[in-house]
Amino acid sequence: MITPGEIKKKAISRWNQGKVLRSWLGAELIFPLVLPAGKPTASQLLKDFAQVRSWKSMLESHALCHVGHGYRIEYTEINHRQFGRQRLPKFVIFDSVDDLAKFIGKHGDIKRFANILKLIRQQQPGLCRWVERYPLKTLAQASNWPRLLIILDYFKTHPCYGRYLRELDIPDVDTKFIEQHKGLIKELLDIVLPTDAIDRTVIGLSRFGFERRYGLKYDEPLIRFRFLDAELAKHYGGLDDLSLPLSQFHKLNPNCTHVFITENKINGLSFPAQPQSMVIFGLGYGISMLKQASWFAQKELFYWGDIDTHGFAILSQLRGYFPHTQSLLMDQETLQRFRPLWVSEGPDQRVTTGLTAL
Repeated sequence: MITPGEIKKKAISRWNQGKVLRSWLGAELIFPLVLPAGKPTASQLLKDFAQVRSWKSMLESHALCHVGHGYRIEYTEINHRQFGRQRLPKFVIFDSVDDLAKFIGKHGDIKRFANILKLIRQQQPGLCRWVERYPLKTLAQASNWPRLLIILDYFKTHPCYGRYLRELDIPDVDTKFIEQHKGLIKELLDIVLPTDAIDRTVIGLSRFGFERRYGLKYDEPLIRFRFLDAELAKHYGGLDDLSLPLSQFHKLNPNCTHVFITENKINGLSFPAQPQSMVIFGLGYGISMLKQASWFAQKELFYWGDIDTHGFAILSQLRGYFPHTQSLLMDQETLQRFRPLWVSEGPDQRVTTGLTAL
């Protein structure tokens, strides 16, 4: 036999699933919402009819007919051999969104949601389908929607290419707000911006993904490298240890024949002199930053990493970009030669998937 508390839990569950707001939008029909009241057992009717009557009275005291909102009760009639004809609750029914929302104290949220929707329909109607899909996310940002809509309009009407995020002069919006809400703003910009304003090859927000996706400038990571041949360094003022912003490194294409990449910074700093060679170091899994260095395709490319699953994972990743990559000092002979230096790699530290290019 269902209690008012259990009815409330079920109603809150529908709310938390977004079903109530989607129903209010007309995107999902769940009303009237019918919940079984729970038929008393024959034993309960026979042995404790007073408890059954108390349950019925409790349900009725919280029902629409008594408190002016919430659920109504649908009854069924039974013939009790001892107490005669009795009307017992069969279903509790919420007829509308308002009935359920008032019952769980969410009527104010319905009003806020309606105001948000009105604003979105007026300023960015293309977001209405997103609102239908994510009504609770929409509601959670109630106080932020005026700023969100200003941001979306700004990106649509002002070219942002080649500008830093902090340079954008958006009325009534602190650019820190954008930095704090990049994930949400990315979802919305992907809907309202034209296709040619989005670099869809950039996935996620890591490594300035937001800025790269929408053509903004950002504080680029530096690629550090050393020329291992003094003749090469002469072309750069004799400097042999350099760091360049990523986009400049992609355009570098030095006149060398061999490019060594090593995971370990000290390996890079102590790498011996080699003719017509350079060494890049200290990137680790940041190796993905090198994939747009198209000039690598014309060089002999070597990777020197740790002889563990992570080292081979990075080698596999690099070969995914440049299949001609050769490994350096990552073979069985090297492993056996330095057996006294072996350490154990715990099972929870191993990389065992995605090694597709070894």
